[in-house]
Amino acid sequence: MTGTRSGGRESADAEAVLAAFARTSGDVPAARRVARRFADLDEGERSALLWSEDAGARLVAVLLLVQAMRERADPELTDEYLAAAKAERFEDPVLVDLAAEELVGAPLVGASTGPLFALAKSDVAMVRRIAVVATLAFAKQGDAEVPLAIAGRLVRERNEVVQSALGWVLRDTGKRASEAALVAFLERSGRFLTPAARSTATEHLPPAERDRLRG
Repeated sequence: MTGTRSGGRESADAEAVLAAFARTSGDVPAARRVARRFADLDEGERSALLWSEDAGARLVAVLLLVQAMRERADPELTDEYLAAAKAERFEDPVLVDLAAEELVGAPLVGASTGPLFALAKSDVAMVRRIAVVATLAFAKQGDAEVPLAIAGRLVRERNEVVQSALGWVLRDTGKRASEAALVAFLERSGRFLTPAARSTATEHLPPAERDRLRG
């Protein structure tokens, strides 16, 4: 199908999106450009990309979901994203890191956080990573309680997919919400983090504090 342009956007089908992405470098900035170009892709075609066997297609689809959520908050976008994650369609953590905050975390700010704790119990490691990364939405509002509560549930996690997310989400919680709360958390539970995650979590603390908590 040949796309039609309107206001700088292109309306086409999943096959056209894949063809366009194939002509790029295949990285995230390229995927963002393709997603902007095909922002008017209909829901069925977007779903085809999300459930595709092609990794690039899934990347563009996730970015399309984020774009759609920015234009109009819709719980069905969250459900679509989580359905694919729970079905283990996400092999690359970037599909979590680019979207979990806006698609999963932001809609829960000011609402029940029960869904986050349910995600943290998932058997799928990438879904547990979503639970962690989604809490950035709370940290950016100055709320350290939710990120640290989710981290507390998962701090003993041995899967690197989860541990690596814990490191940088904890770091950002200390920067954006409460350094004191982060330090208290690390004093209590930091020993359960992997060395790499603990190093990341403490990297913005004062040198003496950082060295003490890494020891």
